[in-house]
Amino acid sequence: MGNGNRPMPEFRCEAVRRALTSGRTRREIAEDHGIGASTLTGWLSQERHASEPNAAPRSR
Repeated sequence: MGNGNRPMPEFRCEAVRRALTSGRTRREIAEDHGIGASTLTGWLSQERHASEPNAAPRSR
């Protein structure tokens, strides 16, 4: 993990990637990385929201 309480971006990306591609449960991935399952779930949610295209502005 990173320094202090904040994980390095690479650590977070790897945990998210493994959760999306490994076929293992979120709990297993979280335990492997030494984080809580709720933390991993939050990261996955943020990843999903970040990859969604923004809604097009409405013209009047």
